[in-house]
Amino acid sequence: MKNIKILFSILSLSIILISCDSDSIELEPQGSISSEIVFKDPAFAEAFLNAIYNNIPNGYSRGWYMLASATDDAENSYPWPASNTIFNTANITPNNSRFNGLWNNSYFQIRRLNNFIKNYDQLEGTDPVKNRLKAEAHFLRGYFYSLLLRTFGGVPIITVPQELTDDLLVSRNTEEETLAFIISELDTSADLFANASERSSTRGSWDAAMALKGRVLLYQGKYSESAIASKKVLDNTSKTLDSDYESVFVTDGASEVIFDTQFSDPDKIHWANLFNTPKSSTSISGWGGTGPTQNLIDQYEMKDTGLLPEEAGSGYDSSKPYEGRDPRFEASILYDGVEWKGQTWEFRPEGNASIASSGDWTRTGYGMRKMIQEDRNHNERSTQHWIHLRLAEVYLNYAEALIEAGTNLDLAVDAINTVRNRVSMPPISLTNQSELRKRVKRERRIELAFEEHRFWDIRRWGIAGNSEVLTIYRVDMDTDGNLINDGKEIWETRSWNDANYKFPIPQGEMDKNPNLTQNPGYE
Repeated sequence: MKNIKILFSILSLSIILISCDSDSIELEPQGSISSEIVFKDPAFAEAFLNAIYNNIPNGYSRGWYMLASATDDAENSYPWPASNTIFNTANITPNNSRFNGLWNNSYFQIRRLNNFIKNYDQLEGTDPVKNRLKAEAHFLRGYFYSLLLRTFGGVPIITVPQELTDDLLVSRNTEEETLAFIISELDTSADLFANASERSSTRGSWDAAMALKGRVLLYQGKYSESAIASKKVLDNTSKTLDSDYESVFVTDGASEVIFDTQFSDPDKIHWANLFNTPKSSTSISGWGGTGPTQNLIDQYEMKDTGLLPEEAGSGYDSSKPYEGRDPRFEASILYDGVEWKGQTWEFRPEGNASIASSGDWTRTGYGMRKMIQEDRNHNERSTQHWIHLRLAEVYLNYAEALIEAGTNLDLAVDAINTVRNRVSMPPISLTNQSELRKRVKRERRIELAFEEHRFWDIRRWGIAGNSEVLTIYRVDMDTDGNLINDGKEIWETRSWNDANYKFPIPQGEMDKNPNLTQNPGYE
């Protein structure tokens, strides 16, 4: 009976945490997670880790906007979310940064993981199960620190449970020290997973640990090491690229998904369909949300030639601007004349979903199709999963790492072509490092569109302040749906501050801890 009560307490807590924000997380009753039974019985230990998995940030958790709208790939149709008022106006401060909650949530989860890791040698049961739970704990700790590293740079590394009697005023570690700790955690995790039982993609795995290692090293400019980690995944994984690109993002269990957060009615849902279905004058009308820019549209190649529409011999016909594109265009973008959810969408002036500068109407003349459930009413709860890691990214991480390292460029070409072949795009045959660098960046932009990679890519590539990134274009067409001149016009010119390559340490943390140093530009 005692064990049943404890399990009920932990499971109840897991459900509550699904709907809690970072401020309310601190209210969790500590007694329910510190009982000895949690660190002995695998079922209770798994429930303990479930609550931590439920607090991993995902692209739907912001609700009103997605990070794509804080890049040159999209513009949010609502005028008031942070994408428009804070990110795109370079108005980020230690008090208003939308990543302040990430700091608080990450360290709360890390404290819980520290407690678990300190006590997990008490676990009973079979070695494969014990190894899996231990491996998941190290993977999760490495995962949360990886989010902190890419957002803030070097952060305090805390590895033991902290008591009120401890010195809580810790200093920041360097980026190199933070990176080294993350890699150590992921290596430990991978070693444990090698002799562990397997579970679903919603939990850590050997593939996830090594794929994340490749990503983190790539982001930190450790190209040779990144390539080695990603290659290990490609050589050993049982994952395969799905033949249907569009279904990957709306179907649980897609074969290329390495790590994801899944949702289900009625307890764990989000509202991505409602927030991102374009507004229209018909019965199928959402709240607008993420509107792809003409900047992004222009990067989709022609399927038959593999050339950009602007390139000579591409086969592009300006009277039929959306025909014959890379199949990922059709799977990702809603455009004028497209058939979707049982109706024809007219983004042209005076059309049923035309551009407007007020209300929830599209600002760019496009809507986001990728990741939206076409077969579910836009007013219903959404249940499509959010993908944190998938095989296509690993291929592109591997290719970029090889290109930047300047080694095995032929293998980089093969990796890019593997991703392109999945959607029957013509292979590339470049051998020049500079040209390959451009192509892998374009491939990432198209393949990973709206998955919130570009927000970080333009920062690590140092191009977030470039004029071509800050100048946002929308479609320019007449009431008959014909393009006017080159078919695009400037919607807005955004602001940038180089301090925004990293985000500020929350002011509340600075006030509490005088040993913390603020990131440059936010002092």
